[in-house]
Amino acid sequence: MNAPLLAIEGLNLRRGATHVLHDLTLDIRRGEIVALIGANGAGKSSTLQAISGLLRPLSGRIAFDGPDGAIDLTRLAPEAIVRAGVVHCPEGRQIFRSLTVRENLMMGAYPRTDRENLPAELDRVHELFPILAERAKLAAGSLSGGEQMMLAMGRSLLSKPVLLLLDEPSLGLAPQYIERIFDVIEQLRSQGATILLIEQNAAMALEIADRGYVLEHGRITLTGTGADLARNDEVRRAYLGDLG
Repeated sequence: MNAPLLAIEGLNLRRGATHVLHDLTLDIRRGEIVALIGANGAGKSSTLQAISGLLRPLSGRIAFDGPDGAIDLTRLAPEAIVRAGVVHCPEGRQIFRSLTVRENLMMGAYPRTDRENLPAELDRVHELFPILAERAKLAAGSLSGGEQMMLAMGRSLLSKPVLLLLDEPSLGLAPQYIERIFDVIEQLRSQGATILLIEQNAAMALEIADRGYVLEHGRITLTGTGADLARNDEVRRAYLGDLG
């Protein structure tokens, strides 16, 4: 069997005095959508921040089998991790509000050296999110919440991710935007993308996920296919609103 694209082994992480991840172990295979679900404070965002180098673990290994071979991400700075192909689309979108939509998109391409491919990839982003082409010259801060999420995802795609980390992409969005965002996530997977998804809407996340992990108090408590987890009585009661 081929090595996972990403393999986390025995990861321990603290935020201040709080031990937020306990011997976390999970893996992601190429071409998968993997959902990480759990309650607020379970350690989901901390997991993504550890992968992307924004938080340094106490111990453990994050092995990434990228284009340049297997590397341990815990030894790299965040900008080097992006260049290796791991791109984090953060919770809250974190756009540059005073820059134009196009300028925000091009910020995603800043780490790249293959500038000759950018026009075609910008066209691809515009095909996924036509509103970004229409709003190209407007200040990003003038966009709606849903449009800002599309902008954040488009910016991430222009960083040329091998592995895309999506943190709460539907948070605070109107239903029509949520549907569009999830349609794009599935479309990216159909084009060969690999995605680690954190999502408050556990039902939608598990519906599109190939596999999933349940994180509770910094520990993985359940794992399985998205369909299996969606049928699990414990998951249904805790995360899917099924009171039984």
